[in-house]
Amino acid sequence: TSKDVEHQSVSVALAMCEYLLKGKGAWRVHGGGFAGTIQAFVPVELAAKYSEYMDGIFGAGSCYTLSVRMSGAIKIS
Repeated sequence: TSKDVEHQSVSVALAMCEYLLKGKGAWRVHGGGFAGTIQAFVPVELAAKYSEYMDGIFGAGSCYTLSVRMSGAIKIS
């Protein structure tokens, strides 16, 4: 925020997404951004590099990788 110029994690993370992904995938602030959270949809071929780079900036384990299945929602009986 403009009131806390010493901590700009969300802005830096969004800028790094733009730099690393070069228009591939998508990224945005997730939630209100108050906890410094973004969500990025990263192509599989860039996922390892992206995660390594973000962990290098924000600390080990700061990048959490999820998988999205191709089939979408399903009903479990």
